Amino acid sequence: MKKIISFFYIVMLISLVSCDTLTKYTVRISVDRHPTLIIVNQTGHPVVVTAPLSSNINRDTSIQFQPTEINGIINVNYIIEQFEFTEQVTMNNEDTTVILMRRPPTVTVINQTGRRITINSPILTDIDNGAKTQFLPPLLAGDFNITYSCGLMELTEQVNMRNQDTTVNLTVGAPTLTIVNNTGAGNNVNIIQFRTPGSVAWIGGNIIISDNELHLAEGAALTGVTTQVLTNNEMLSLWLGNLRLSGNAFDIRLQTTNGIIFQRDNVRITSDMTLTFSINDRR
Repeated sequence: MKKIISFFYIVMLISLVSCDTLTKYTVRISVDRHPTLIIVNQTGHPVVVTAPLSSNINRDTSIQFQPTEINGIINVNYIIEQFEFTEQVTMNNEDTTVILMRRPPTVTVINQTGRRITINSPILTDIDNGAKTQFLPPLLAGDFNITYSCGLMELTEQVNMRNQDTTVNLTVGAPTLTIVNNTGAGNNVNIIQFRTPGSVAWIGGNIIISDNELHLAEGAALTGVTTQVLTNNEMLSLWLGNLRLSGNAFDIRLQTTNGIIFQRDNVRITSDMTLTFSINDRR
């Protein structure tokens, strides 16, 4: 019985010593690993990283990976749309962060035409009057054209890029042309037509009122609308945005109800203007 009790005391003593030893000492294990390279996108645009790995990074986000090269210079190559950039980072066998900030210039277009417009090239978007839109240009330096529509009329604005952010104020919209008939008594005009100088096809037609606005009907006068006649010494104002025109130079002709034609060639219209037809314009 004494032997059993003695053995019990010895086991308890060993147990107490073991617990005390574990309480006083902490075993630390060092884990060896490759350092991490963190790539942060602060360009303001989504980027496509092409080296040293392939990955897409949304704006204001980041990715991380463990490069094979832990000492030395690493080139981080990335693309924003069609533009390529490189950012260098030096690895010193420790976690490293590289921030992507280089970006192409931005074009800001402000609509000051007085009407809603649609940009057709180099992007496709609508802009309300007084509003703006932004996009990346097709080139960093040089000239390119912004084509836009005001109503049905297409206009062009040239932009000169110098590898820096550029603002373009679009102030030219579809103008209003006031036509005055001074061709002589009895010459009642019922057809007005336009064409690009040198072109064969004429655009326009009968003078009509549709939706409380003046239009030119292609071909015969449309049913359900009011046909207008411009008598001698009268005038009318026509918003050219209702015509599918482009450019700012036009041949313009009037035709009377008895088939007489009066024509003015290569008329430049860059803003609202008044154009008077006289007997001298008869063809």
